[in-house]
Amino acid sequence: MSTILEIAKLANVSCSTVSRALNGRKGVSDAIRAKIVKLAQDLDYYPDSTARALVSKRVGVIGLIIPRTSEYTFTSPYYSHILLGISAVVTERGYQVMLVINERKSYAAFYHRRMVDGILVVGNHFDDKKIWPLTESGIPSVVVPGFIDDSPRNPLSVNSENYDSNYQAVSHLIQLGHRRIAFILGYPNSKYSVERIIAYQDALRDHGLEYREEYTPYSDFSVADGFRVMGDLLDLPQPPTAVLCLNDSISIGTLDQIKSRNLRIPDELSVVVTCASDMLAHYDPPLSTIKVPVVSVGKAAASALIEMIETGEAPREIPKIPSTFTIRKSTGPCPRPE
Repeated sequence: MSTILEIAKLANVSCSTVSRALNGRKGVSDAIRAKIVKLAQDLDYYPDSTARALVSKRVGVIGLIIPRTSEYTFTSPYYSHILLGISAVVTERGYQVMLVINERKSYAAFYHRRMVDGILVVGNHFDDKKIWPLTESGIPSVVVPGFIDDSPRNPLSVNSENYDSNYQAVSHLIQLGHRRIAFILGYPNSKYSVERIIAYQDALRDHGLEYREEYTPYSDFSVADGFRVMGDLLDLPQPPTAVLCLNDSISIGTLDQIKSRNLRIPDELSVVVTCASDMLAHYDPPLSTIKVPVVSVGKAAASALIEMIETGEAPREIPKIPSTFTIRKSTGPCPRPE
């Protein structure tokens, strides 16, 4: 097995520089760090986790808790892309990830039981009371997307910025003449749903339109439920002329339902999809999208947690990572102006 000394000799630097570079610490230039990381990969070097744990009082493992079923987690573009971001940072910083799906017991107990240095909770409901003991126990922890309030009981959270892009999307549809605009949301106790419905309601109000609850149904974030809910919307006495979808899976189900009814996009129905991946990039017609930077969110969450683990302090502030609204060919003038 290769050693730090071998890497140091090949890189023409000290062993301490190699250690700092591989552990993501300061004091190493980007060029030298990249050279050292490349050498470590080429030499198949990995640190002795037992020795590191004895010295640092850490085990080099991050607990990643996803409070969802495994079936949904492993088929969801959102989770696959946020895991890409998390794993990129964790690997670079020399940590490993212990993934737990649908943990039903105390998250704090998991921390003590499983020997991890900190905990990431991804996809939490904002009323998930298992999260609060993490803060109360002083456990390094980060949640995505976090909570809708600023209670001191809440752990540090990392979020995408969802209000502006969704407000822009709804306003765009209104400017095209649409008045019956639906928005298929996720769980009602999800921060993703709450932030977006606020933007939706504000855009309607600012343009002098009335909010109608029947146009904002909730779903379980799945393809099947997107299909079902879109069918219910189209069966309303006054069906929507435009629809927004909260995530990739809902969007796929919605588009399948529209196709099954032989409705033409955007001639008969305008569609805006929210996406974390490029799964719908080649749809015909090209889709107007709200792109959520999920990989960047995963990277920011992992970086923040590792900083907490290694310094004992939370980052002062983590700016929201902006989503972007892009107009393409799936939105057009309202076919039945009112």
